[in-house]
Amino acid sequence: MRDAKNPEGPILYFTEAEWDAFIAGVKDGEFDDLLEEEPAEDA
Repeated sequence: MRDAKNPEGPILYFTEAEWDAFIAGVKDGEFDDLLEEEPAEDA
């Protein structure tokens, strides 16, 4: 992954396992405390 504004800059590299863990954390709500607003309730 690179900064689109600086394509010649450093590269952030994540393994497939790291991406999988990140996606699982998002789905599990691990980052919900970073939201500015409360998430909408499921109907």
